[in-house]
Amino acid sequence: MNHSLRSSWLITAVVTALVSCSDQDSTSSEPSLQVSDASASSDTTKGLDYDFYKESIEPIFIRYRGGFVGSDTACVACHTVQANAPLGLVALTEENGDVYWTEEQSRQNFENVAKLVNPSSPETSRLLLAPLAPTAGGERHSGGIFWDSTNHSEYRLVAEWIASGDPSASADPLVEVDFEFFRSCVQPIFVNPIENAMPCTECHSGVFAIPPPANAYWTEEQSRLAFEELIYLIDPGQPDSSRFLHKPLHPNAGGDLMHNGGRRWYSKDDPERQALASWIQGESIGSECPSALQFDNPPRS
Repeated sequence: MNHSLRSSWLITAVVTALVSCSDQDSTSSEPSLQVSDASASSDTTKGLDYDFYKESIEPIFIRYRGGFVGSDTACVACHTVQANAPLGLVALTEENGDVYWTEEQSRQNFENVAKLVNPSSPETSRLLLAPLAPTAGGERHSGGIFWDSTNHSEYRLVAEWIASGDPSASADPLVEVDFEFFRSCVQPIFVNPIENAMPCTECHSGVFAIPPPANAYWTEEQSRLAFEELIYLIDPGQPDSSRFLHKPLHPNAGGDLMHNGGRRWYSKDDPERQALASWIQGESIGSECPSALQFDNPPRS
């Protein structure tokens, strides 16, 4: 077992042993956040209280939830540097049998978490929307649902902390990922595998890798459906935290440990991956494709 995998299991074991397994329902007691003019104008990221974050918000990310998959596992299982998930938590430090975040690491976590909050409109914060059930207004989240309603104690605690920030601080601007570039230059990747790798359509045909019609290109409707599915695997403006670019990347280059379809890229410098990164950063638009994304298959009418 390599070091990264061994570290993941150690972190899980320590979290399991040390973090309370109690059910976090809407009746649970919660810390009280004292909001004042001083705290709202304090010299911190978006006016957010760092001390309260470290004491009451950060522990949520390592809270054991009874299992090891999806909504049953702790946030750190996916949202660490290795997973390249948007939340961007720093990997826990291991020292003398202890697993923890150092003060410097907690400060970095704080900066990353602040990117996902909107004090001017707390309920629109990505930090709140991802773990919230879609039936309660949340967004799709591959890590599962932690909160079934906005009355959940964790949701209320995080929302109150966000609302205590600078009311003039807004959400970080979102980058728009261009549909036309996807349809013209990105979508053909799914049917053009590299050597020793399966085509994306082999496993993902029911989601973003919809097979094209026989001897023809995708219809615009098919491309729209594929784009809407793929967007959940993209963090606009952040290529390295986008699962779309992380899963097919070889682990030696920082990719995920597992990808059943094989590895498409063995370096972040691969021209194809760089072209896709430029698209995710919002820099590539329109139907003109760079050389790394020019394919003859499927044929266009």
